[in-house]
Formats: sequence, structure tokens, C-alpha cells
Amino acid sequence: MSVQPEMSVVLVGMSWPGYRSLALGYIRAYAQADSRLAGRVGFATIESDSQADPWWIAYQVLEMQPDVVGFSVTCYNARAVYDAASIIASARPGIRITLGGPEMAGIAAETLVANPGITAVVRGEGEATFAELLYAFLTDRPLWPVEGVSSRKADGTIISAPDRALITDMDTIPSPYLTGVTEAVDGSGYIETYRGCPHTCAYCYEGKGYGRLRAFSRERVEAEVAHFAGTPALHSMSFIDPVFNLTPERLAWLAELMAPHAARGLQLHTIEVDIERIDPAAAELLVKAGVATVETGPQTIGNAALSVCRRGFDRERFIAGVRACRNVGISVECDLIVGLPGDTENEFLGGLAFVLSCDPGKIQFSTLHVLPGTELWERADELGLKYNRVAPHEIISTPDMDFGALRRAEVFGSAVTRAYSARLAPVTAPSIGG
Repeated sequence: MSVQPEMSVVLVGMSWPGYRSLALGYIRAYAQADSRLAGRVGFATIESDSQADPWWIAYQVLEMQPDVVGFSVTCYNARAVYDAASIIASARPGIRITLGGPEMAGIAAETLVANPGITAVVRGEGEATFAELLYAFLTDRPLWPVEGVSSRKADGTIISAPDRALITDMDTIPSPYLTGVTEAVDGSGYIETYRGCPHTCAYCYEGKGYGRLRAFSRERVEAEVAHFAGTPALHSMSFIDPVFNLTPERLAWLAELMAPHAARGLQLHTIEVDIERIDPAAAELLVKAGVATVETGPQTIGNAALSVCRRGFDRERFIAGVRACRNVGISVECDLIVGLPGDTENEFLGGLAFVLSCDPGKIQFSTLHVLPGTELWERADELGLKYNRVAPHEIISTPDMDFGALRRAEVFGSAVTRAYSARLAPVTAPSIGG
């Protein structure tokens, strides 16, 4: 007869449709491997999407009758998470609801104030912190001393413990795939080979949040790739590293690792690259690795925005990198951001014209989200940025583009990118008023 655990935990992922939460896989695998929790805590995961009805999410959670519920929060699912958490807390007073994820960076205390049903918020890298938090729940210890956690004291005072140090040995985080916590599913299987980012873009949390780069061992990565390659009906996967071609030596290793699987038809879809560091030899390595599509900037080509956002841009090397990829059959997805501080309407149009002239294969643009914990979030007042404080934190106006200018740029950008995608005729970028 099986023994019921002392405490049950349900983790909820609300990702983009068709995707799954790798973060929750790491969180669960790490907690399940914690000797203090083994045999005493039971785990289950609900995978849904960010468009799901919060009432349906709450129903699924409540039917499982957990003691603890954990949500991974991003700017795109935050509103739905808050709604679901509120419903769960109202229907089951006393349930312990925890939040973590990139959306919580810098707004943990604010989130607890606005959401009284939330018990605790995990800040930053979550594996070790969440396991420690569960042990505190299990042993009925106070939460406020747990490093990396924001919570309430007995008198209701919100307190944030000091940040937890980053995990040094990445291999101490068990693989969610190799432990069976997460399935490798075609189209939504991702491998992370390192954490951090070599860039420190002001609008992104990746570089600021993790600082130095920390890599999983090659043996760990090779084992995960072998697992993916041996999964029936899996035809594509991806690496979620911020820069796939981090160094020439690392790119060569990944190409050799993936080559036999690519030869059998396993594709890598939409990996992120530093396009300015891709020459014909590097492009051939991408082909060898089975890369079908790469994603890259420039995000903007405006000098003022590049300076504020701490980004570099070399026009000729960018063009050469796109050409090198296209020459070997790799489609390039060029990204632009509307509303970066320092950009005007004309500079946005200049960026659009530039990427069209590169003929990369795909162009997409997004409106700036002033994300918690990023440099732009911290400098918003100084830079004159008006944005929605509520997730997903869209930009409302900047000193260089008022509300109307931003909305015109969005509509015009959508029309141009749709026309380019359709390829019905040569696409150029005339003036918005033209």
C-alpha cells in the first residue's frame, strides 16, 4: 500500500500555446531530488497556456486538493495567474500559493501587497529557493528568513530575505528530461546549455538577472541531446541559450554533437544567434547542426537607442551575417522593437527599411515591454518612459514618440511585415504618412 505524502504540491505552467514550461521542470526535478523532501512531498504539474481561462486553471488545481500551488509568472501570463490565484485562495483559504519567474524581478513586495492570497514570492533563480521554501512549509518554519523569498511575517508585515547566491555547479540541477519530470515533445523541447547572457541590453532581464555565464557540463548536454534524439516522433527541438554561437569553439562542438542527428532529420528551429559573428564557415556549422531558422536583432539601428540600451550594431557585419545564413538555406528572423528610448518614428522606419533590404526570410517586431528588474524599468522616470505598470507593461509614450506615433508605428509595422511574409511583391518601407 502506497504511503500518502505529508504535503502535496501542484506546479502550474501557463506558456504560449504549444509550448511547455522548462522552468517548472527544473524546479520540480530539483525539489524531488532534495533528500529532506523525498518521500514526504508529492508533486504534480499542470501544463496549460497563457490564453487559458483562469477559472478553468483554478478548477483543475482545486480538484487536485494540493497543499501548495506554484506558478511560473511571465509578463504575458501574469494577469491570468493573479486571477487564478485569487480564485484558488478564495475557494480554499489557507492554501499556500507561491509565485516565481522573471515577472517577479523587482516587484515581489508589490505583488504581495496587491495579491493578499499569495503566500510567498520566489525571486531570481528558483530551484534551490523553492526547495528550501517547501522545507519551511513542511516543517512549519517561518518563511521570511528563507534566502530569495519575499513573504509576510505573522503580523502581516511584508519582508524580503536577502537574495540567494546563484548555483555554481549547474549539474546539481537534475535534468527534467533525464529524470522523467518533463517529456520531450516535438516542437516544444528545449535544451539550455548555460545561463546568463554575454550582452547587457537595458530592456532585457537575462544579462542583468544572472550576471556571469554558468554552463552545464558537456556530458549533461550530450545526454539530453541523446534523450531527445531517441524520443519517438520528435522531429525538431531547440536550444534556448541567448546566443547559440557564443564562441567559435562552442559552436563547433554543438555542430559535431548535433550532426549525426541532423543527418537523420532532427531539426533545430529558431535558435538565437549573434548574426554579426556569423561568417560562411560558421553558417556551414549551423547547417551541420541541423539549424533551420535563426533569430537575431537588430532591435533598432538608431544611434541614440543603441546607446541607451547598451547595444552594439555593425551594419556591414550584420548584412554579411544574414547573407551567410541565407546562402546556405537558413532563414533569418530579424527582430525590431517599437518604442525604445531614443528612437523616433523615422528611426523605426529606417530600421524597418534596413531589415527589408537584407531580405532575411522573416521580419517581426514587438512593442517595448518595460519589464520589472531591467535597467529600463529602474530608469523609466529618468528616461521619461510612460508605460503600463500592470503586466505586460507595454510602453505608452517616450520623449521621442508620443502615444499616437507608437500606435501608428505598430499598425504600419504589422502591415509591412505581413506583406513581406506573403512575398506578393517587392516590399519597401515608405514613410508612415506616404
